[in-house]
Parts: sequence; structure tokens; C-alpha cells
Amino acid sequence: MRRLNPFANIPTIMTAEEIIEFAHNRSIRLSMKSSLRMKKIERTRIREISRLQEFTKQVKTKLSEAVEQFPSVERLHPFYVELSEILVGNDKLKQSLGAVYNCIPPINDITDKHLQAIKLADDFRQMKKSRSAAKGRISSILRATAKNLDFIIEAKNILSKLPGIAPDSPTIVCAGFPNVGKSTLVKAVSTAEPEVAYYPFTTKSVIIGHLRIRNHSVQVVDTPGVLDRPMAKRNEIEREAIAALKYLAHVIIFMIDPSETCGWTFEQQLNLLSEVQKMFPLNPILIVLNKVDITPPDKLQVARAKLPKCHEIIAIDGTGVEKLMNDAVEEVDLKSLQESVDDYLASLSE
Repeated sequence: MRRLNPFANIPTIMTAEEIIEFAHNRSIRLSMKSSLRMKKIERTRIREISRLQEFTKQVKTKLSEAVEQFPSVERLHPFYVELSEILVGNDKLKQSLGAVYNCIPPINDITDKHLQAIKLADDFRQMKKSRSAAKGRISSILRATAKNLDFIIEAKNILSKLPGIAPDSPTIVCAGFPNVGKSTLVKAVSTAEPEVAYYPFTTKSVIIGHLRIRNHSVQVVDTPGVLDRPMAKRNEIEREAIAALKYLAHVIIFMIDPSETCGWTFEQQLNLLSEVQKMFPLNPILIVLNKVDITPPDKLQVARAKLPKCHEIIAIDGTGVEKLMNDAVEEVDLKSLQESVDDYLASLSE
């Protein structure tokens, strides 16, 4: 589902030096046909004008593509706006895009002045000198904005790797400490294939899978582990998780490992649950005890006493997962496909 990522389809963006070389090669290869009855100096004039115009055209095209085919931040879903801010910085991205686009007017001015000089020149050397000078000045403008182009390229490479989301699709977000089993659950129920390993911060970015429940397509999101500490102290990975929870979640599945093999105590996990509940008071939250098969009986008894209405699952073998996912979908309050069609037809007759 990468195609849903607005940054995934940005075409290749060239560096300043690549643009200069590409435009130069295209202009040099340009072959202009002219009448043999024309004087040699006029044929030269036509060739030099055409080469300069071609050079300028290719430079402007590459600069325009770099800017215009980069998605406008203001038009993005808030999920992507937030991640773009975290990963690259939206102000810096806008400044770089603006700086690159602002190169075009002075390039036009340089081209116009040197085209006029070529048209007025009365010998071959003057013509070639004017064309060469124009290309040199345009190349200098490109090199002056090289850092901006490099930043745009870097931003594209980073943002194009983000997962694709469908903003209007119902979304279930899995949250909790690292290593409690979120990736295992998402892998078990959806098309996503997150890495599953037994050490903290296995999940390096937000992973989105898709599954069908009855007549519905549902997104299931595996977030990076969210640690129990103030927002200001969270690292980049943790902030990505908050962005996913904030903008995507119709339902939150909060996973707890009562066995404490994840590396955090049961009390620490309860504290994080309390923080999430305060941050998202309007979102239904399904609390899940995972790894109940390896949890000592005394610890499981304590967990059940403190969380009497929670789900109990063994994500690694699927025990209890089907009921959990059905309950999660019920919390989204989805209409069946036929109900949606009936409502639409009824609205047409009103």
C-alpha cells in the first residue's frame, strides 16, 4: 500500500551538478537544420541561440519538477504532516523548495540578456562567448542552491519510505511498551510483515497492515514502542507512535505483558496505559493481556484483578486474537457494505 503515501511517487530529483551535466549534454547534442544558402555566421547564431535555449529549458524543467512534484504540506493528511515535521522539518522543507523555485526568474533574466547579445554579435567568438558565459552564470546559480536541492533529495528519500494510509478507512492502532507483542499481533491478523524480535525498539517506524473483516477493509497499525516518560523527553521513534495514535486511531488496542518479559514492570505498563487514556479520552481502548501462557499464576492473578474486563491472548499462536479483532471492529461501529449502499440510495430519493 505504499502508493497511498503521497511522497512515494515523487520522481527522481537531480543534484545541482547532475542538472548542469544533463542540461549541457542535451544542449550540445542539439542538431539544428538550417539552409546552406545562409551565411555561416547566421547558421552559427541559430545554433548558439538554440543551444542556450535548450540548456535553460532543461535546467528550468528539472528545478520545476523538484518543486512542483513534491507534495504540498498544507494539503496532506495530518498524519503525514506530523511525520514530515518529525523526520525532516516542514519549515526547512518549505524554505528549500522556495529557494530552488526562486532560481528560475534570475535564470530567465540571464538567458534573455545573453540571447540578445548573441543576436547582436557580429562574429563567431562573441556568440560562443555569450553562450558560454550564460551557461556559466546559470551553473553558478545552481551551485549556490545545491544545499537546498540536496536537502529536498534527502527529504524525498526519507519520506518516500513512510507507510501508505487511507485516511477514510477504519484504523486499529496497537500501542504499548516495546516487546509486549504488538508486531506479532499485527503480523498475525493483517498483510503487514513487521520484524518480530526479542529486544526493545524492534519496530523502527510505523507499520500499517490491511485486513478484511466481513465486508470491511480495516487498517491495523503497529507503532514503535512508546516509553513511559514526558512527551518532551520522547525520542523520534516514540513521537512517530504518538502521531499515529493521534491522527489514525479509531480504536486503540493497548497491549500489556503481565509476564514482564518485555523488560518493564506491570506497574510501569499501567502508568503508560493511564497516560494514553488521558491523551486520547475519546478513543475506545481495548486492553489486552498478552503472553498469558508464560505468565506466572500469581502475576496473572494480579493483572486480572486490576484489569478485570481486559482481553487475554497469546499473540504468537493466535489464541484469543479472533475475538479481540471482532470486538475492535465493533468499537469502530462500522456499517455493513449493504447498509452503506442503502443509505446512499435513500439520500438520492430525498
